[in-house]
Amino acid sequence: MERHFHHELEALRDRLSEMAGRAETALVKSMEALKTRNARLAEEVRAEDIAIDRIELQIESQSLNFLGLQQPVARDLRFLVAAIRISNDLERIGDHAVNIAQSAVRLSSLPQIKPLEDLPMMAERTITMLRDAVSAWLNGDAATARRICERDVEIDGLKAKIFAKLSGGMIQSPESVPRALELLLVSRNLERVADLATNIAEEAIFVAEARVIKHHAEESEEGSPGAGAPGSGTSTAGRPASR
Repeated sequence: MERHFHHELEALRDRLSEMAGRAETALVKSMEALKTRNARLAEEVRAEDIAIDRIELQIESQSLNFLGLQQPVARDLRFLVAAIRISNDLERIGDHAVNIAQSAVRLSSLPQIKPLEDLPMMAERTITMLRDAVSAWLNGDAATARRICERDVEIDGLKAKIFAKLSGGMIQSPESVPRALELLLVSRNLERVADLATNIAEEAIFVAEARVIKHHAEESEEGSPGAGAPGSGTSTAGRPASR
């Protein structure tokens, strides 16, 4: 029975890995559609999002079934709790990819202006951040996960830089406003993806070390007697909500 349970956990892990791969593919396609002004490629992102939504429902159902019937403890319990939350984060990443693809479609009908160099850089680093966060989770690599959390500041800085450039451009060239606003939306969606990648990295730490670090909870718990995480052997009043 125990061997069967762990085999099923591995299958769940594989489904989450597939879901993460589809979320990354959706992001890559949406940015490529933006770069090449390819409306048809942008439409393919929607198909990826539908598949991501379907996998999320399967993961949630299977995880809840495990929790209710198998009553796992310790790391297995943390894994299942994290699986539900990570699948939700990945589903939201798929939604942000769709938002970027929709901006790409709208931009394809507008006159093209000077390329914005910082936006492709922001996208590349955000996608890398997502890929590394998923890898840290799959490998139980808490040290790498912590470094990924620190990279979110760089993405925020790039977004601020893009905002400053586009705002200045809109003042100088009012005709560029529709395009600039769409590009601002793209940068906003990329920033949110980076936030969700950070969430996934935090889940990697939660599973590997039974530590909750969201909203600096790790710091506050150090001074609280009896503080702990689900499945860690100590009680907890609950985990802070996702971003």
